[in-house]
Amino acid sequence: MHYFYLMQHDTGDNVKKWVLYLLLAIISFGIYANTLQNGYVLDDGMVLKDNVFVKQGIEGIPHLLSTPRSEGAELNNAGDFYRPLSMVVFAIEVEVFGMNPTAGHFFNILVFIGCVLMLFRFLDRLMEQKRTTIAFIAAFLFAVHPIHTEVVANIKSRDELLCYFFGFWSLTLFVSYIKSRKIGYLLLGALTLLLAFLSKETVIAFVIMVPLLFFFYHNENRQKSIAIVLCTVVVTGIFFMLRSAVLNQEADDGNIGFMENALVNAPDTATRIATEILILGKYLKLLFIPYPLLCNYSYNSIPFASFGDLGVWASLLVYVSLIGIAVYRMVKKKKDLWAFAVLFYLVTLALFSNMVFLVGAEMAERFLFFASTGFCFAMALAFEQWIFKSQSADATGLKDPKTIVVLMVFLLGFGGLTIARNMDWKSNYTLYTADIKKSPDDARLYYWLAAELSQNLYAKETDAAKQKELDKQSIGYLQRSISIYPEFSDALAELAWLYQRNNMPDSAYYFNSKALQYDPNSSDANNNMGNLYFSEGKYPQAIEYLNKAIAGNPKFKVAHLALAGCYLQMRQYDDAIMHANKVLELDPDNMDAHQVLGNAYMQKEEHKVAEEHFSMVVKAKPGYVQAINNLGVIYLDTKRYSEAIEQFNKVLSLNASYLNAYSNLGRAYFFTGQYDAAINIINKKMKLDTNNITDIPILALCYQKTGNTELAMKYEAAAQQKYPGFKLE
Repeated sequence: MHYFYLMQHDTGDNVKKWVLYLLLAIISFGIYANTLQNGYVLDDGMVLKDNVFVKQGIEGIPHLLSTPRSEGAELNNAGDFYRPLSMVVFAIEVEVFGMNPTAGHFFNILVFIGCVLMLFRFLDRLMEQKRTTIAFIAAFLFAVHPIHTEVVANIKSRDELLCYFFGFWSLTLFVSYIKSRKIGYLLLGALTLLLAFLSKETVIAFVIMVPLLFFFYHNENRQKSIAIVLCTVVVTGIFFMLRSAVLNQEADDGNIGFMENALVNAPDTATRIATEILILGKYLKLLFIPYPLLCNYSYNSIPFASFGDLGVWASLLVYVSLIGIAVYRMVKKKKDLWAFAVLFYLVTLALFSNMVFLVGAEMAERFLFFASTGFCFAMALAFEQWIFKSQSADATGLKDPKTIVVLMVFLLGFGGLTIARNMDWKSNYTLYTADIKKSPDDARLYYWLAAELSQNLYAKETDAAKQKELDKQSIGYLQRSISIYPEFSDALAELAWLYQRNNMPDSAYYFNSKALQYDPNSSDANNNMGNLYFSEGKYPQAIEYLNKAIAGNPKFKVAHLALAGCYLQMRQYDDAIMHANKVLELDPDNMDAHQVLGNAYMQKEEHKVAEEHFSMVVKAKPGYVQAINNLGVIYLDTKRYSEAIEQFNKVLSLNASYLNAYSNLGRAYFFTGQYDAAINIINKKMKLDTNNITDIPILALCYQKTGNTELAMKYEAAAQQKYPGFKLE
């Protein structure tokens, strides 16, 4: 609608460029507008929602610039990445808008619009503004293609979007430098290229594409071309120096797990290569027929292939042909645009082909974000050659009815699929349930769905029966996951944890043991085993497993918290304090850690420090009766009896069955001379706990103080059965 209006009401002889930019912006926004209702999904937690540095806002930026990407999350990624720009942008976003997924999705759309417009500008400049219609069609196809939904709908992929935007901006600036004498274009191009690198490493492909572009397509000035290439090499070197200084170790095949990329454990080299070739064919197929789209391609969504498979040979034939065509056309005509489109596709996809080196996934739709540029450009050239059959020197070709029909077909077809796919990305639950139907043999998808049900949805549910049903569903999904891949240690550990939560310790021990059999270093399984021993009061065994969990992931705050609890029970208070403080380093707002610290300092009789921690817990969790009771104990121990009485009464108003509060309140009444009140409250406890004898000495003393000698002597005798040395004055 906007398209026809703007085209028909332009007053110039030619369609003005601003109209085309506006059209692309409107179309891009319209295609992804429905993502604004979506929440946080997949790795949004790691880079945004659960990242302690990002949550600090602007204050966290120095940490984000000087640490690996996952440093602020509860993760231990040995082969981590250095992608600070998107993390800094997230921190600024949180500072201004708070933790707001709508804002995150809005800015993803905004940057994507920038990508589309920058692609249009670059292609228009590449063709020296002589075939604007083709540049527009290519950018239009890029805007509506469903293959980009993962990148735009997943806030985490801001790194990919920024990399693309700054990468193509740098190419456009380099072209401007070739066309002018202004050194500023070269310097600004180098800066934007560095920003692209600081967003994501994908732009490393430009080390090949830049020489190709400026020695074959824009080669008017050889000296300037050499300067651009040298600039690109220097910027690349600067980035990798920064990256090396920040990362502790480089990513390698050994840091990639089987469930991330099944090719790491391919039966043999031939199988691995055959599967890689088949996957390349799947990428090409998704560009032409973008269905089904999946958020994950783990084992066994893509079964291992062999050179006996017809699909492998078909894919190989297509790619060999593409390489041959590109090289032939490049040699025959140095400025052949078909060759550029094909080479751009091949070079940018080669990074993720797993043939040069293994990457973090066997296959992923986000890997096509850059490569799809070559496809969209080639499609636009095909339309020009076989449908429009003309080369317009300006954008008037966009008014041609054939052009409008082609664009409307793709807008309705590709655009409709994109809008529908955006809805799947509303939440983890909607995404996983949608994709399992399309990929029923993916072990990790079942594991992810089970974890979503048993953790996030379970935590939001208040009905015990519904929680039980969620656990039942989760167990079923995990069993399906393990049936696909019996050695899936994460799924085994998750299953064990669910059995533990449902008071089935034998099953929990069994599946934890299986998880540790396949992965002795599994932090989750070791943590689970430690918690099982903790629940049985076997603290030394619990400590052994919890230490193994932390050895696998030093930032595993749940294991640190359990260790603190173990040491607290064993009266090793300094060790308990150390691990509780480690939890607070990772999560400053963790009230369970403050509760442990309060208990530890209370036992060390450092009442002031203990009071500070208990007060923080009570302020954050006003209904947390254990913390309120502990705060009352501090007041009791420091003889602030009126404040103690207030806290213990508050506990009993919240939970009339909290027995310890009765005892504490009885003592507080006794020490303030309120003997009848003390007798009354202790007798209430005696009715709730008929076996209670710990409070009998106080009861005897109270009866003595009120002059009831008969009952005083009766309870004195009863008290002496447990406390032989007890005697009334």
